[in-house]
Amino acid sequence: MTAVNPWQKSYPESIRNYQVPAAVMQGSVAQFSAVGAAQYPDSNAFSMVLANGLQQSLTFKQVDDLSTAFAAFLVAQGLQRGDVVAIQLPTSLHYPIAVMGAWKAGLIITNMNPLYTAREVALQIEDSNAKLLIASDLFANTVNPVVEQQSLALVLCSMADFFPEPIAAAIRQHLGVKLELDASQYQTFSDALSAGAQMPPVQREAHPVALYQYTGGTTGRSKGAPLTHANLLAVLEMAEVYVNAYDIQITPNETILTALPLYHIFAFNFNFLLFFKQGACNVLVPNPRPLSNLKPAFAQFKIGRMTGVDTLYAGLLAEPWFTEQPLHLKDVISGGTALRPSTAKQWKQRICPILEGYGLTETSCFVSLNPPLGQVRLGYVGLPLPACEVRIVAENGQDLPFGEAGELAVRGPHVINEYLNQPEESQASLRNGWFFTGDMAVMDENGFLQIVDRKKDIVLVSGFNVYPNEVEGVIALHPDVIEVAVIGRPDDSTGEAVCAYICSRNANLTATEIIDYCRKQLTGYKVPKYIEFREQLPKSPVGKILRAQLRDPQPVSQQQ
Repeated sequence: MTAVNPWQKSYPESIRNYQVPAAVMQGSVAQFSAVGAAQYPDSNAFSMVLANGLQQSLTFKQVDDLSTAFAAFLVAQGLQRGDVVAIQLPTSLHYPIAVMGAWKAGLIITNMNPLYTAREVALQIEDSNAKLLIASDLFANTVNPVVEQQSLALVLCSMADFFPEPIAAAIRQHLGVKLELDASQYQTFSDALSAGAQMPPVQREAHPVALYQYTGGTTGRSKGAPLTHANLLAVLEMAEVYVNAYDIQITPNETILTALPLYHIFAFNFNFLLFFKQGACNVLVPNPRPLSNLKPAFAQFKIGRMTGVDTLYAGLLAEPWFTEQPLHLKDVISGGTALRPSTAKQWKQRICPILEGYGLTETSCFVSLNPPLGQVRLGYVGLPLPACEVRIVAENGQDLPFGEAGELAVRGPHVINEYLNQPEESQASLRNGWFFTGDMAVMDENGFLQIVDRKKDIVLVSGFNVYPNEVEGVIALHPDVIEVAVIGRPDDSTGEAVCAYICSRNANLTATEIIDYCRKQLTGYKVPKYIEFREQLPKSPVGKILRAQLRDPQPVSQQQ
């Protein structure tokens, strides 16, 4: 770089050259529960809203009491400090109790997607060496073979838990869960809480590692990232200091919508931990699909903030119930995948600004965020958070000047030190205190970052780099296009060629029309050579389009 930490001059003066105090990173995140119970005992910490409008809440005191009981239960199961508990739950009231309880018991948690296959569950259980699994009874039959094979203790949760009878009975009947397990093979979450409440509270020191958070695995084998309590405490402090510098206070009367799954690092750190720490309320929606499932949450709560990905925000714009009702949203955060300018502009015009940010599992979720208060820059993921350092690095390891694309490297107290059980991956990605993200980025002279694309996703056409995000951004502006994903395909004449997968609202839209549209806005080598129309694109649970699943050979329409 031609300047050292150029983002500093774009900060408010109060946070320039900020460093996280060592004292902040002491202790554990589990302490949040007791602090919340003392400061906001009767305030709702979590409110779960089902698709039919039924809702139930837990106060801060209830979360503390129930997690204390659950901690005692876990210790009674013979789990030792540093043992691993796997949590495979949808976004429900069980989740914060399970997490806080495990931490109070001195355990490490590992989050798992409830939709994982038995193979995927087995791989993560084996890699993390989990001793106990907390899962939803909706998916119990899938995980049962793994539980039996690896001799796991199993605790099953029901969406009917926390609801009084006969409402609970009606929920159970509606869900129609039919367990293939014998009652002796598991314990229910409710029974675990009842048993733990009869035991003395545990006084166990927290293990330095808080969780093994696994990467998405969209570009290869999923990797376990050991995130420490110090990592989490540091990153939460960095986020607070940043938003506070712009007079954006997260207060106890805040309400944030949690539509993203809590097992994802974005919602885990931002929605769950950050807002819980500040005494705010998380409105939990177990299943946000279809998007109409969010309607009761907006109808019953004055939601001030929310997090999401581009596909969620774009989808809400097409929902009359959302755009036509009075909304209380002040600002929303986007991450996980690139925010399309068209989505951002419509939201700003019709609802409120979207603050796009950037982060990874390996950085405890956060790296950068657009400044609020009208300073949002479309197409950019904002400034690095205070105490976070970044570099734009060439293939030869040299720092690049402003405006040139290279690999983004990150350093700070929120970055992991290694991957779990993968020394080669650790050596490749973590070098001299820097984490090399695999993302291609550009920095301007004021320190604002722009993520160009995944390093592995770049399409090399006749020696020229084509960034899929750029091409997708152009195609997405076509009025008939709902969604688009761009990848590279082997090509005899150019080495690789650009291939676009498109979901269209117009059944008569042709490949030729898309090609002609692109030619008006893109130089020749960036124009897709292949077009395929699909009814839907493969997505992760948070709505991120999975390009990797599109790379299997498919019949496509060739450019004319």
